[in-house]
Amino acid sequence: MPAYNLDQLGCVICDGPGGRPLNVLVELSASWVTADPRACLPGYVCVMSRRHVEEPYSLDDRGAWWAECMLVARALSTELRPKKMNYEIHGNMIPHLHMHLFPRFEGDPFAGRPIDGSSRSFERSPEELERIRRAIVTAADRGR
Repeated sequence: MPAYNLDQLGCVICDGPGGRPLNVLVELSASWVTADPRACLPGYVCVMSRRHVEEPYSLDDRGAWWAECMLVARALSTELRPKKMNYEIHGNMIPHLHMHLFPRFEGDPFAGRPIDGSSRSFERSPEELERIRRAIVTAADRGR
């Protein structure tokens, strides 16, 4: 996750620069897809609701956000061919609805144990991030 000022009053996403999260890779209708250059796994992204809610059940149109999460997961799976995709929704650190997507690969650093989302062991190049961005945009364009 990017570094946010968690002592700030209000929502660090909504009250942040431009009223949006850091490191936005793709803007979709119901979500932002973020990807920090430093990540715990090579294909990691975060899908954040563009509407401020803390829980998925609080969205008026849960279907749109959920469909975009699944579109992004499928795009990552198609492009990167992981062994498994892991999904996480917490919200205890940043109370703004978001889903972490962790493509898992044979022999990744977390094999046989939980993922440490705070790890920043992979430095992703602009080309690697562009590959992920392009895969998501292509999948979104096909869905229209």
